[in-house]
Amino acid sequence: MAQLHINSLSAHERAKLVERRFSVDELAALHAALARAHRARRRAFRRVTVFVAVLVAALLIMTGSLTGPTPALAFSAVALTILVAIVLTLTWVLAIGLYAHQFNDAVDEGYPELLGRYHL
Repeated sequence: MAQLHINSLSAHERAKLVERRFSVDELAALHAALARAHRARRRAFRRVTVFVAVLVAALLIMTGSLTGPTPALAFSAVALTILVAIVLTLTWVLAIGLYAHQFNDAVDEGYPELLGRYHL
C-alpha cells in the first residue's frame, strides 16, 4: 500500500533548536547540511514537475489526435491540469515547504539574534 511521507521537523529536533542546545558554529554546520538536502529536494521536485507536465501534454496530444477537438477533451484537459496542479502543490508543501518552515520558525525562536540568517 502506498504511503504519504510528510517531511517534518521532529519534536526532539525542534526542542533542541528552541532551547539553544547548539552553538552558533554547530547551528551553521547543521544549516549547511540541511540547506544542501533542501536544494536537492527542490531540484528533484523541479525535475518531477517537468516530467509530469510533459507526460500530461503527451497524453492529451495523443488523445486529441484520436478524438479530435471535442468538448470532452477540453474538459478533461482542464480537469487534469487542475488535478495535477493540486497534487504537485500538496507534494511541495508536504515534502519541502513544511520542514523548511518548521526549521526557520525554531531557529528564529531559539536564536532571535540570528533572525533570518539561517533560513532554508
